[in-house]
Amino acid sequence: MNNKPHKTLIAIFAMVIMTTTVNLARADESKGGEAGKLQLFSQAQISLSEAIKTAEQKTGGKALEAELDDDSNAVQFEVEIVKDGRIHEVKVDGKTGTVLKVSLDDDSD
Repeated sequence: MNNKPHKTLIAIFAMVIMTTTVNLARADESKGGEAGKLQLFSQAQISLSEAIKTAEQKTGGKALEAELDDDSNAVQFEVEIVKDGRIHEVKVDGKTGTVLKVSLDDDSD
C-alpha cells in the first residue's frame, strides 16, 4: 500500500494550519494597532482638519497627506506638505495645535 498520498495530505493540512495561525496572529496585531491609534486619537484636542490647516499656514504649501503620528507617545499629527516641488513633513501637537517641527521629507528627492 502506498502512503505517499496520505503523507502529502498531512503535509498540506499542516501548512494550512500554520498559515491560518500566522494570519490570525497578524489580524490580532492589526486590531491592537488600530485600538492603540483610536485611544491616542481620543486624546486629541484638535481635529485632523485643523492640523492640516495649521501645517499649510506654517509652510505656505498644500497638504498631500496627513495622519496620526503613532510613532510618538504624545498625540501628534504628521502632515506632508508640498511646497516648491518638495515634500515637507510637519509635526503638529494634537492637544495644543502648535507646530512642533518642520523638516524636508527624506523620500521627496
